[in-house]
Amino acid sequence: MTPEQIYFLTLGLLNLVVALAGSRIKDLDDKPASIHFLTFGFLAFSISWFLYAFEIGMFFKIISAILSLIFIWGIVLFSFNRCEKKVPWFFIITGFIVHSLIQGYLTYNNNFTAVLHLSAVIIPSLFLIIIYLFSKVKKEINSSDITLIYVFLIMSVVLISRSIALEISADFFAITKITSQAIWPAFSVAVGVFSFLSFTEEAQGKLKIESITDPLTGILNRRGFIDALKEKTEEAWISNHQVTLVMFDLDHFKNVNDTYGHDSGDLVLKKCAQQIKLKLRDGDLFGRYGGEEFVILLFGVDIIKAQSIAERMRVGIEEMNCSSTKDEIKITASFGLTEIIESDEFEKAFIKADNAMYDAKNNGRNRTEVSKEVK
Repeated sequence: MTPEQIYFLTLGLLNLVVALAGSRIKDLDDKPASIHFLTFGFLAFSISWFLYAFEIGMFFKIISAILSLIFIWGIVLFSFNRCEKKVPWFFIITGFIVHSLIQGYLTYNNNFTAVLHLSAVIIPSLFLIIIYLFSKVKKEINSSDITLIYVFLIMSVVLISRSIALEISADFFAITKITSQAIWPAFSVAVGVFSFLSFTEEAQGKLKIESITDPLTGILNRRGFIDALKEKTEEAWISNHQVTLVMFDLDHFKNVNDTYGHDSGDLVLKKCAQQIKLKLRDGDLFGRYGGEEFVILLFGVDIIKAQSIAERMRVGIEEMNCSSTKDEIKITASFGLTEIIESDEFEKAFIKADNAMYDAKNNGRNRTEVSKEVK
């Protein structure tokens, strides 16, 4: 085999490896179509390079050219699905057929210059659509998505610049043919790697959120609240803001489970979380500390204002309607508050708030109490 044939064979294998890697990626949202389009595109691109590794006639040159277009249009399909945008099938199918017919005709006539000019018009246009999808449509953009945007932007500039330079100097033709053999492999690997990394980053982000979120109520769990509390109090000390820790427990919650069942108990917990979230302000934290016990951090308020906010929360829970299948369930809550000062250890602050909450229970329940240490 000639060095050129070995080169084409290597590129075919490279894209085949990327395609196989794509087959191992799983979309956490169970939308496999996006990754399947990308994988199929890389498979087609690998076959395109494999064909060039052998002595082929005009028919297979045209097939190879069309396979390379499947790669480009496959990326477009992948982008629409990845960004959860409805696929414009008429545009995709019509565009691909027209593109293939023109590319096939130019390849048949060995008009390499015209092929480059065609690529400089159609492919950057498609890449601009992809850039728009990832930058404006995709709901959650991660660092790999941003890198992909730059990859498509740079490739668009390269394709257009190459076409312009080709018109300026005929001598650029030979250089262009050589650079094409280097540009496309680099581009395909970059697209494959950062597309797959995007899925990985997304999965890691979702796992992180799940690890700090209470699955029943959707609010922070104990670990998530404590981690957020550390950051929020640091912010408070720097900006010289006061913070108040609030703990509350649903009164006689065990009776709800025993009387109406655990499904009704879960409903009460979810309704309670929803009710409290209505009373929270931007900057406050809210988490489930365990069982029927919840914890809140009120940011930027003194203990007097915090008690007023907690009282509104208590009334909101008392007036809350928790209707199960047959019965209307009423519930109340006991609240305990304490200020957190910079010299306090977090464990001490939780103990003070917890003690205040039990003071509320011992004093008749369904009330709000401030830590005796604050008074």
